[in-house]
Amino acid sequence: MFKKYFTTMFALLFILSLALAACSPAVQTKQPTAVDQPVTQEAPQGCAYKIGFVSDVGKINDQSFNQASWTGVEEGAKALGLAKDCISFIETTDSADYETNIRSFVEEGYNIIITSGFAMGQITRKIATENPDVYFIGVDQQQVDENFAPAPLANVTGLNFHEDIGGFLAGATAGLMTKSNVVGGVFGCQFIPAVARYEVGYYNGVKFVNPNAKVIDIYHPGSIDVCFGDATFGSETAQALISEGADVVYGAGGLTANGAMITSCNQGALVIGTDMDVFLTLPEVKDCIITSALKDIVTGVSDLIVAVSKGTFPGGDTFGPSMLAPYHNLDAQVPAEVKAKLEDIAKKLASGEIDPCVPFEGSNPNTFCVPVNP
Repeated sequence: MFKKYFTTMFALLFILSLALAACSPAVQTKQPTAVDQPVTQEAPQGCAYKIGFVSDVGKINDQSFNQASWTGVEEGAKALGLAKDCISFIETTDSADYETNIRSFVEEGYNIIITSGFAMGQITRKIATENPDVYFIGVDQQQVDENFAPAPLANVTGLNFHEDIGGFLAGATAGLMTKSNVVGGVFGCQFIPAVARYEVGYYNGVKFVNPNAKVIDIYHPGSIDVCFGDATFGSETAQALISEGADVVYGAGGLTANGAMITSCNQGALVIGTDMDVFLTLPEVKDCIITSALKDIVTGVSDLIVAVSKGTFPGGDTFGPSMLAPYHNLDAQVPAEVKAKLEDIAKKLASGEIDPCVPFEGSNPNTFCVPVNP
C-alpha cells in the first residue's frame, strides 16, 4: 500500500525548527493543556482506539491540507467502527503550542495521534520516543534525526508525498492551457519543504511544455503563523499577477491560496488548486478551475489508522501518490491533445523518466526534492 523509504534533507531545513499549529470546525474540540511529564497510556474506556488530530496553523476547514488530514481521521475511525466521541482535534492557533497540544492528547489517553505539517516533525518524534505505546502519524514529516539522517521509529510513520510531481503536473497544465503565455503561482511559506517542492515543480512543469512562457511565482513572506491563512495577501497577489498578464494562476498555500484563486476566477483567469480537489471544496471557483494537484492525504491517514488495528503499522516513511484531479466543469475546454500530453507526462514522472526537480533557467534551486526511485 505504501512504498517505504527514507530520504535525507539538506541543511536548509534548520530554519524549520519553527513550530506550527492549527484548526477548527464542528465536532469535538479540545483546549490545549500543558503536560510536564510523559503519561502512561491506558485503553480509553468505551473506545478500542482514541484518535487525536493536532492541526497545522490554519483552520480545520481550510479546504486544503488540514481538512484532508482531519477527513482521513474521520474515515479511519469509521473503518474501525469507532463512535464520534472516540476522535477529537485541537486547532492550533499559535505554533508555540505544538508540544502542549500533542501532550494533552497523550495525557488524556489517546493511543493514535496525528500531527500535521513539517514543523511538528521533531516534537512529534520526541513525544513518540517518550511514549512507545502510542502510535503517531506525521503528515508531511520525514523521519529524520536532528542531523537530517534517516531515523525510523517503530511507533511513528511519516506520511509524505512527491509534491514536486504534483506541482510539475499543475505547471504542465498551466503551460498547455495559457493563451497569454503568462502564468502565475501563489504559495505559502518557502521554508516549508512541501511548499517549495510544489513551487519548483510548477515552474519546471510550465517550462517543460512551454519554454517561452513567463512564470511568476510568489511566496508569502510571513511566518508560519500567517503564511497559510492570509486570504487578503492571496487576493492582492493574484490581482498583481493578472495585471502582469497571467491568465492561469496556481494556488498552493491553504486559505492564502484560496484567496488567490477566488480573485483570479473573478477576474476571468483559470485556476489550479492543490492538496484536495478544490472543485469540490471551494465552490467559488467551480466554473474556472481546470484541475488540482492532489495528495491523497485522506486515504493515507485512514489506511495508517487501520494498519494500527491490524498490527501492520509500518513505522518510518511512506509515500502516497500525487496526481491531477478531474477537469469537472472545464472538461470540454481541455483539448484532447492536452489531456493525452498530461497523461503521458504523469506516466513518465511516475517511472522516473522525467525528473520534476531538474532546474530550468530561472527556477529556484530546490534542495527539498525527493527522488522518485531511490
